[in-house]
Amino acid sequence: MLAARRHPLVKADLRAAFDWYEAQQPGLGLEFAEQFREAYRRLRRGPLHYSVRFGEVRRVNLDRFPYGIFFVVRPGEVRLLAVLHASRDTSPVLAERRRAFVFLP
Repeated sequence: MLAARRHPLVKADLRAAFDWYEAQQPGLGLEFAEQFREAYRRLRRGPLHYSVRFGEVRRVNLDRFPYGIFFVVRPGEVRLLAVLHASRDTSPVLAERRRAFVFLP
């Protein structure tokens, strides 16, 4: 299993989604969090199983919620860029985070 690094804004992505779902129905945010953990475990077990979307960015989808975990694979590690809703225009967010985070040592 590769080591993982998260862009600093991934936590904010998760918090915003959790809060939104929890506001819709108590307990739904916790279900979202569990779905994220399951998708994250799948990603860590086999990051190269997921196809490249653009550049080097790959995506694993959550099963029940319309969100994806966007990441790149680097030697010895996976770098998480974002957790975003599927209907969102992800290109600008991912391009900015990729520039700022992927090419760091």
